[in-house]
Amino acid sequence: MRHRSELGAVVVGLLLGVARYGHAESASLDASTTFTPKVADRPATATNVSPVRKQATGKGLIFHPSPAELQAFRFAIGAHYDAIDPAVMYGFNLRVPQLTADARYGLGKGWSLKGHLNTMLVANQLLLGGGYAALFGRWSVEFDASVGVYYGRLAQFGFNAEFVSPEYRPELTIGHDFGDVALSLRGSLFLMGPDHVRIGDHWAGLDNSNAFVGHSEMLYVENTTGANSVWYFGVGAMTTRAYYALWVMLPDAPGLFTYPRIVAGYEF
Repeated sequence: MRHRSELGAVVVGLLLGVARYGHAESASLDASTTFTPKVADRPATATNVSPVRKQATGKGLIFHPSPAELQAFRFAIGAHYDAIDPAVMYGFNLRVPQLTADARYGLGKGWSLKGHLNTMLVANQLLLGGGYAALFGRWSVEFDASVGVYYGRLAQFGFNAEFVSPEYRPELTIGHDFGDVALSLRGSLFLMGPDHVRIGDHWAGLDNSNAFVGHSEMLYVENTTGANSVWYFGVGAMTTRAYYALWVMLPDAPGLFTYPRIVAGYEF
């Protein structure tokens, strides 16, 4: 009888041991299933970011809408050429390209400070302002507003004249990210006044001046490089009053006329 009791105790002990082992194995499997992440659930890596988006959210691009990072700085130099019909300018057909310089300084949270200069000695424009940009996937948009001065002076070829006027320029840009290339369509509104002209020693305003002096629609292509720099070109249409295109030739012409503009340059 005593042997049977001992045998029963051994059997019960073995059964309890097997049950505990099975429970431990089940807990181990549950833990591995719960805490081991699936490969598909792991976050995407930075390799999915296109070169254009990397530039736009880093140093920023000059023309493409760019929410540049805080204190990022981008500088560009280039040139533009206006193909004006000589008939509009009394047969004057000697047109030289204007040198340009542009800059963007990131303020963070989509905001940037911006500057622009173009010059061909007898006509110069300097503008300073700011803008806000937002990204929507591959698309982006930016609104800018700048103020500055339009200044011209000519004291050669029998001329002794000077022109100066404040300038105001709101702009809207819509861009698309093609990966290595950024395409941007920019519309600009040109406002000026009050303007002042000096002929010899006499200063006066323009008889037919108007606050609205024109608008432009430009298409820009910016190509990224592996060196974190960008080269660009663009083409578009300018519709302006004659004295905005070249103040010294027809300062009082009130009408608007359209002419093509070509631009190119390099961003550092």
